[in-house]
Amino acid sequence: MTVPSVAVFGLNEFAVRFPSALLGILAIPIVFFLTRELLDNLPASRQIGLLSSFLLAISPWHIQFTRTAYETGSNAFFTGLGLLLFLKGLKNKWFLVGAGIVFGLQTYLYQASKVFVPMLLACLLVIFFRRVPWRQFIWLALPLGLLLIPVVITTLSPTGILRVQGTSIFQDPKPLERYGALVKTDWLRNDNKSVLLFHPKVLTYFQDILAGYLSHFRPDFFLVSNGDPKVTYVPQVGLMNLWVYPFFLAGFYFLFKRRDKTAAAVLVSWFLIAPIPAAVTIGLPNSVRSAVFLPDLQIIAAYGLFSLFPKLAGILKTALFLAAVYLFAFYVHMLFVHAPVASAQQWYYGYKQMVEQTLELQKDYKQVYVSTDLDQPQIFYLFYLKYDPQHYLNVDGGTKGGGFDEQGNRFANYYFRSLDFGQNRSNFDILFVGPPKEFPTTVKPIKILYDPDGQPFVYFVKPSLPT
Repeated sequence: MTVPSVAVFGLNEFAVRFPSALLGILAIPIVFFLTRELLDNLPASRQIGLLSSFLLAISPWHIQFTRTAYETGSNAFFTGLGLLLFLKGLKNKWFLVGAGIVFGLQTYLYQASKVFVPMLLACLLVIFFRRVPWRQFIWLALPLGLLLIPVVITTLSPTGILRVQGTSIFQDPKPLERYGALVKTDWLRNDNKSVLLFHPKVLTYFQDILAGYLSHFRPDFFLVSNGDPKVTYVPQVGLMNLWVYPFFLAGFYFLFKRRDKTAAAVLVSWFLIAPIPAAVTIGLPNSVRSAVFLPDLQIIAAYGLFSLFPKLAGILKTALFLAAVYLFAFYVHMLFVHAPVASAQQWYYGYKQMVEQTLELQKDYKQVYVSTDLDQPQIFYLFYLKYDPQHYLNVDGGTKGGGFDEQGNRFANYYFRSLDFGQNRSNFDILFVGPPKEFPTTVKPIKILYDPDGQPFVYFVKPSLPT
């Protein structure tokens, strides 16, 4: 999606962020039309659609990822548009072609989409299979299948498998250790039958997957930041506006209260499958991998708000309005004033300056070692140096996959690895770039970069003989 933007605006931050921001904006009117279609264009669907769009527009979750070029931030656009075209396709088969194309393209966005899209479509087929001749769904399957072929091939390739393994729960040895301890206890009792009956190896990761799945439904995941960058990068603000949550809960009640349960079936199915892709990964709950929740949450909350708000007393309505205004103002303040300081490392603060400073200092050295503790630094060096992608792929060998602490990436005279400063410090051909923890406390950097709060986060260190 960034290729046309880069072609127009050049290779810069704006060009990279523009497509995500644009799709985030376009998702807002799409949610309006999707809500109307879900509610079968009932008279109240217009107001509920407007509320859904409004709630998405002010959603911290939506704002957080669409303004920073996260691939997952575009899921709200693709899921909303794909579902809208699917619902219209129940009446006109040509819309199903469009739905197949949109859902197929969505699987190119992010790993979670590759799992979420097929599961959502399976739920939709179960919900609507009696209303439409099954042959009509061929118009959906053909474009979808054609677009999925490259995705499947890429995902099952060695590089694709390595990418999945980087965050897979099945790479975590702890569940296996726990399983081994249980089995050992039974073996010591010569009770092999209990091993087969109660501790089958296939269930080794079951508890961890279930715990990860359920963690995405906890109120604190939606409402509290907990200072955890895996959830929200804005301190003291959750993924959902606090005042919205009661109406979100009420939305389930009022949806199931409707005579026609179709909208409830679609929205609740969407809600229940959204965390499944994230459940088999580490570091949960995770708002990036579960961003496919959007805009389902906003539509449910909008239905609850529309149904419940008129029943409130006048003073409660006024209090709710004032609370909503205050909490959104508080969010904006935290986003633009405090988040750039508190979440500087998570937002890769200073990486552009790091590359520029490296470029200035490297002329005196043959090689530059950059620490992988800086979180995939090769991407930033490639970007800000505007290094030729073809040369990087064909000559330098491209990026090595298999996790976030990747070793062995290199291009030109840049090497991205653990610095091993104690072992390499006497090599006077190397400039070392890394966080303070990579160096002994006695080292004297030739240049230091500081966080907004004044803490050093990058040292530039020249070689020296050990003392």
